[in-house]
Amino acid sequence: MTARLCQLIVDQHQGRKVIVPAAGEQVWFWFRELDCQRTGNGFGPNAIGFQAIGEWARLRGLVLMQWQLDAIIAMDLKRREVMAKKDEDRDEAEKPKVSERPLTSRLFDAIFPTKRK
Repeated sequence: MTARLCQLIVDQHQGRKVIVPAAGEQVWFWFRELDCQRTGNGFGPNAIGFQAIGEWARLRGLVLMQWQLDAIIAMDLKRREVMAKKDEDRDEAEKPKVSERPLTSRLFDAIFPTKRK
């Protein structure tokens, strides 16, 4: 079940329709709720730690089963992996294109004809 729920995160980031299996609906809902409360540190999203999960469960009056906790932690890891890959791809796309050709005075004059007199 955990692997299937983690695959849903990948599908979601790739824009595919997400169909949650009936057995995982509750854990998916819980993860989405926790994910919305995630904080960031400027370098990407922070992990949803045990303290945050424990406090959230206490506020909701829930006692998580071991597999549910494992699934939430695995989905959190997968979400951060997918988001890091997405940021990496965006950074690659934003990099300026650099010419292999050396900048000579003739090339400079061709690019900026009015700058030199």
